[in-house]
Amino acid sequence: MTDKKYCIQLAECDGNSKDVYSFDEVEIGTWVDGKSIYRKVIPGRLAVEDGKKYTFANVSDLKIDKVIDLYGNMVDKNNLFQVALSVSINRPEGMYAAVNMYYGMETGDIYYSFLNNKGDYSGCAANVIIEYTKK
Repeated sequence: MTDKKYCIQLAECDGNSKDVYSFDEVEIGTWVDGKSIYRKVIPGRLAVEDGKKYTFANVSDLKIDKVIDLYGNMVDKNNLFQVALSVSINRPEGMYAAVNMYYGMETGDIYYSFLNNKGDYSGCAANVIIEYTKK
């Protein structure tokens, strides 16, 4: 082990970086059709029961034209595991947790359904990141 110590210095950014994540809407780039791409982090909680379709959030106020990406993370109630949303945790003993999300264009809702074996993700905290262009 070395005796050297390293620090990370925070620097002010202009808010137009692809690496900025915020609860506020942030412009992050340009889509292939020339429209600006925006990103917003939406915090919330998952339902207690699994196997059904649930609404995570209504984002109709964002005036979304195209969803470019929809992803996020959740943390189990024991704070032992973090899971990227839109993927599954597979263990040798079987499927442990899975979340699938989609955006409903008519309603402006972000929907999800999830598998929650053993109940570790019942009511857990989650953040959904949506990247989109506007109408």
